[in-house]
Amino acid sequence: MLKHDYNGWKNRTTWNIMLWLDNDEVSYFCYKGMVWKFLENNSRLTAGAARKIALNVLGPSTPDGCKVTAKCVDWKTIAEGMIE
Repeated sequence: MLKHDYNGWKNRTTWNIMLWLDNDEVSYFCYKGMVWKFLENNSRLTAGAARKIALNVLGPSTPDGCKVTAKCVDWKTIAEGMIE
């Protein structure tokens, strides 16, 4: 079982990326559209696909400076959050 230490997420960077994806209306609808499009041809959203979607929506960092490309990001958990 993964330990979730930051607001229910693995770490602050993972939480911050999902926060910006979910709490900005433009980002939310943009990433949800990409997720739905991906799921039309795939049975599940992979960690790699979630990373690519986040990079497309947010760029290399969130508006407050968290690196989307950081090695500590838990992309599997973000992928799960994206399909909820």
